[in-house]
Amino acid sequence: MNRLYIALYTTLVLYAIVLSTLYNPIWIIVMISAGLAYGVLSAIVAVRRLYFLAAASPHVALLAIALAIPTASFFGGYELLYAIAYSIIVIYTAGYLIRKGIDANIATSVIVGFTASFSILVVYYVLSSYPIEFSLSAIIMGDPLLASWDEAVVALLLAISVAILTLLTYREQVSLGVDRDMARLVGVNDKVYDVLAYTLLGLCTVGLLRVVGYILVHVLVLLPPSIAVIRGRSAWDTVNLSILVAVTASLTGLHMGVLLDLSPTGLTGLALVIMYIVALVRHKK
Repeated sequence: MNRLYIALYTTLVLYAIVLSTLYNPIWIIVMISAGLAYGVLSAIVAVRRLYFLAAASPHVALLAIALAIPTASFFGGYELLYAIAYSIIVIYTAGYLIRKGIDANIATSVIVGFTASFSILVVYYVLSSYPIEFSLSAIIMGDPLLASWDEAVVALLLAISVAILTLLTYREQVSLGVDRDMARLVGVNDKVYDVLAYTLLGLCTVGLLRVVGYILVHVLVLLPPSIAVIRGRSAWDTVNLSILVAVTASLTGLHMGVLLDLSPTGLTGLALVIMYIVALVRHKK
């Protein structure tokens, strides 16, 4: 890692420390976790060209969380585990369709159509049967300011796990994104890395949906790599810039949200859009 990235990461850590002295540390942990998780995940999305599937993942997560509530009520257990299982099953299905030769756009469109339609039915049932346990507005908009310590710890552990798995397998993921046939010839097991990419996508979207919100997931998983690709010169530049951009936007959104009494998640998305416009303008110049 060059000196510039070390300086940028150090500055970001200091910014987080300052914010943690001003505001509730839970908020800082949650926003850093979201930025780190989606920063590294979005780099995988970029190098593997999974933009369409990533855009569909929030629809899958919404259905998974809605299904998890009656499932946990009937069988017992933790809603989050059921939601993760449902989400991964649906995303695996999309990946299977793509591997069988169906165009990625068509496969994703089918998944979005199914999950969007079925979500309406399941959410309607849950709202009428579980009015206290299910907050649709919290899932749609997200609110890190309402997160508990347990949710913060889960978010942080999830972000660290996703980051470690991504960085350890990033070289192979890049190889598959550049030339799948060549990667196979040199011994890369594409099935394993496909499953890993789909699993990470399912874990992030479900595990952080209550904190980040359904709407912002689209922005966090798609814009950081778009910015990184404009400014980066290599695959490792892409992952570093994606993390820096996502975490910076998350902390800035939280800071401005508290100061202006506005939604931190909404301002995080707005910060990413502004970053993208600035990067695009500077690139053209």
